[in-house]
Amino acid sequence: MRILCLGIGSEKSTKYDHSNLELPERQQYPTISDYDLVIMDLANLYSWSHSRFAETRKEFQKFFENKGVCFVISTKYDKEKGSGSSNFDWCPFAGKITIESTSGETVICKYGRAKFIFDSINFWWDCFFSAIRLEHTILAANRTNDPISVMIPYENGFCIFLPCADEENTNKLLGLLIEKGLNLIPEIEKITSSNIPSWASSTMSKAELELLKSIEQINEKLGKYNRFKPLFWETGENLKDLVIDAFEEFGIRVTKLSKESHADFEISISQDLIAVCEVKGLLGNANREDLRQLLDYFIEQRDIEKRNVKGVFIVNHYRNQELKGRGAPATKDAMELIQKYSFSLLTTIQLYEYLTKFWRNELKKGDILRILQHS
Repeated sequence: MRILCLGIGSEKSTKYDHSNLELPERQQYPTISDYDLVIMDLANLYSWSHSRFAETRKEFQKFFENKGVCFVISTKYDKEKGSGSSNFDWCPFAGKITIESTSGETVICKYGRAKFIFDSINFWWDCFFSAIRLEHTILAANRTNDPISVMIPYENGFCIFLPCADEENTNKLLGLLIEKGLNLIPEIEKITSSNIPSWASSTMSKAELELLKSIEQINEKLGKYNRFKPLFWETGENLKDLVIDAFEEFGIRVTKLSKESHADFEISISQDLIAVCEVKGLLGNANREDLRQLLDYFIEQRDIEKRNVKGVFIVNHYRNQELKGRGAPATKDAMELIQKYSFSLLTTIQLYEYLTKFWRNELKKGDILRILQHS
């Protein structure tokens, strides 16, 4: 995925392309439509350059037409003296939103998918939206319920406006948006035969109906494969949620644990045996320290709570490398610890393989539980 940061971030980053919003007169802004994700901080766009940046409007139009997603750290509405250009004129739908330049500190999250952002960043706001003449979702509001953060679907893409933050929180926000920002985007409803009127089948030949059914089956299968492919590269909460979804795909009930707990979730392997599970996405292989949280929880449950538990460590190791080039999932010391406490070690690569076998009816729910118990 190609990422462009405007007025935010570092020129030295290898994760994204960086450009200042304040370019010398002879330089041009990057071609916006070359990118999949754009993140910009409007506070760094000064009034004397509004008209220059407004020239990117056509590029942003193409960007959204081609499924682009843009995050905008908003600031007060400002017009450039003389030309009349504003700091929102880069936006193709600027004429359909009205910005009120009032500041405040109270930020109330209104959208569940956005909670991970508003729980992590200390925002304040420099403006709110008094009118939005487009379909939109309010992500956060102030105390008087004025929208201060909104997500607007436009053409085939999305534009997400966020409140302001200080420099430290802005840098933290940038990392969060790059890692998890696309989680805000709702899944687009698939077009299936359920969207076709019942009478429409009478207009189709037998061959057409069979072909339509085949297409639906293929789309359904591809959707499952694509949904779980990020098991190969994700980390953090994203990876944990994917792993939980995978077990639920097998028909296995998962009990999520609180953030204060040292493990991520539990699974009932049998009537008298509980798997306590920890998930890690790592740039290398797992060491003893990576197993510390799981070990602490395991010992607490076994020795203090007197439960019959088995530790299961699930790792996406060398997550930034191609699958064929990845090394061992755990160091020698970590493997000694795993063997000492009879933990199961499961890689996300193996988990994905089990999913594909499950979809082909080559594995059943009971097989997966036996793998967790005996591996």
